[in-house]
Amino acid sequence: MKTLYKFVVAAKTLIALRLTSAFAFGANSAAKEAFDRGVATYEQGNLQEAIKQYTQAIKIDPNSAQAYNNRGIAYGKLGDYGKAIADFTQAIKIDPKYATAYNNRAVAYAFLNDLKNATKDARKACELGECTALQILAQEKLLRD
Repeated sequence: MKTLYKFVVAAKTLIALRLTSAFAFGANSAAKEAFDRGVATYEQGNLQEAIKQYTQAIKIDPNSAQAYNNRGIAYGKLGDYGKAIADFTQAIKIDPKYATAYNNRAVAYAFLNDLKNATKDARKACELGECTALQILAQEKLLRD
C-alpha cells in the first residue's frame, strides 16, 4: 500500500504535466477560444471553470480529443476518476494514437487501484511514444498483466 501511495504522489505531478496546451481547431475559432480559456483557468487552479470551458469547446467541436483529454485531467485533479476515465476514453476513440490520453487514463486507473488496466494503458502509451506512466509503474513494481 505504501508503494501505491508513492505512485499516487508521483502520478499527481504526472497528470498535471500531461495537459495539452495547444491545439489547432482549424476554422473554428470559438472552440479554440474556449479551449484556450480552459487551459488558462486550469493553470490558475480554477478547475470547475476549466471544466466548463473544455465542455464548451467540446460542444462546439465534439471531435476535439485534446479538449476531452484536458477535461479528463481537470476531473482527475478533482478526484473524479470515473469522469476522467470516460473523457480519456473518448479522446482515445477520437484519436486512437493519442499517447497522452492513454498515459493519463493509466494514471486514473492507478488512482482507482485498477493496476491491470493501468498497466495495459501505460504499455499502449509507451508503444505510442509516451512512457512516463509505464516507467513509474515499473519503478514502483506495480505492473500487472
